[in-house]
This record gives sequence, C-alpha cells and structure tokens, in this order.
Amino acid sequence: MANLKTQIENLVGTKAVTSNAEVSSYNAMLNNFLKQSSRAVLDLLPDDVLIRDSIKTTIENNGGLDITDKKIVKVLRGNYGSVEVPLEFKAQVQTSSGSLMEPSVRTPVYYIEGQDSGGGKLFIKPDPSNANAESKGYVYHNSFPSPSWADTSISNFPDLAEYAVVIGASMRVLQHKINKMIHDEEDIELSSVAQQELATIQSMYQDEIARLNGQAGIMAQPVQEGQ
Repeated sequence: MANLKTQIENLVGTKAVTSNAEVSSYNAMLNNFLKQSSRAVLDLLPDDVLIRDSIKTTIENNGGLDITDKKIVKVLRGNYGSVEVPLEFKAQVQTSSGSLMEPSVRTPVYYIEGQDSGGGKLFIKPDPSNANAESKGYVYHNSFPSPSWADTSISNFPDLAEYAVVIGASMRVLQHKINKMIHDEEDIELSSVAQQELATIQSMYQDEIARLNGQAGIMAQPVQEGQ
C-alpha cells in the first residue's frame, strides 16, 4: 500500500519543492495535518468501531490509570459496566460515603481527575483490587495517534477509518494552499478553483464519516493510485 503522503497527493496533487529544506518543511506540515485529522476522526467514531482496536488495561488498586492522550471507550469493574460521574461527585461515590450515589460491585462508577503533575487519571469506584477477576478494573481505550507521512498504515487505529484520516489531512493541505494563494500570491482566480476542489474533498469526508457511523449504506473504500 502507498504511504500516507502518496495517498494525500493522489487527492490534492504533488507539491513542487526545490530544496531539502522545503521537503522537510512540507513533510512536517503533513505530519501535523495527519495528527490533527486522525484525532478528529477518532473523536467521531462510535464505540463499536473503536473497541475493535482498543487496548485493555487492568487496574488492581486505588491508584487510578493515567489517561493522558487516551480516548476512553469502555470501563468495567469485573463484568459490570462502569458509568462516568462528574468529578464534583467524587466524595459521594467513595465507599461508605452513605450517599445515595455510593456505588456497589454491580453498579460501579468512574471519574476523571487532574493531577498536580502529568495528565488526568481515571479512578474506578469501588476501588479495584487484585483479589480476583471480579474485583479488577478494566479500561478499554485507544491512544490518540501521531502518524507520519511515511507510514503506510496508522498503528492501533481502526483500519476502516484510515481513509477518513487521509481525506481529512487532504482538506487541511488544500486549505493551506488556498490561504497562500489568497494572502501570499493574491491569485484569486486560482484560489476559486482550489475552493471548488476543497468542497469536493469536504463532501467526500462527510460521506466517509457518515459511513463509519452507520448513517450511510455500505460503501467500498475508494482505491487510490499507487496502492
């Protein structure tokens, strides 16, 4: 399969570069756009798609789980699904709190709390333990990716959603081109043509997201040149 850069350029054309510095700058821009696009797509995917490529992390104590750069898909304690509660209810969901919101083995909850240093942590209540499988916590999550233009696929990312990432990055490349045409080159006529091309790419993106969310009929993923 062609790398992500080739797949993008199959949609928006190849950029003419004349120096190593320009190549490096262009590739860095593609990496940034791919990162933005992959994270946007990940946020739009339904749980039944995300779970297929999710990572399962086990929690066996009250220390919580660092969720920096992770998208949470599902949280369980034993075999029971855990429901997220707002942080302001932290006191009410502690064991022996006496609150009507106090969780049980069969009705566990979780909340996310920021830390003094590092990112946020996810805590399951009642506290998980390593006593047996039924008392352990299980967090299914997807890591937010940072793909490179040279990659031919995106690690730990749903395969069927990779084309949406390519289209999303292509939209950003086109918008960048249009901005340069308008503000640097002052070529309004050429920018109008590019804007029409952008509208077509945006429509493709919307169709692909709708397909991934089950809002459209099953569509074959378009085959790109070089694949």
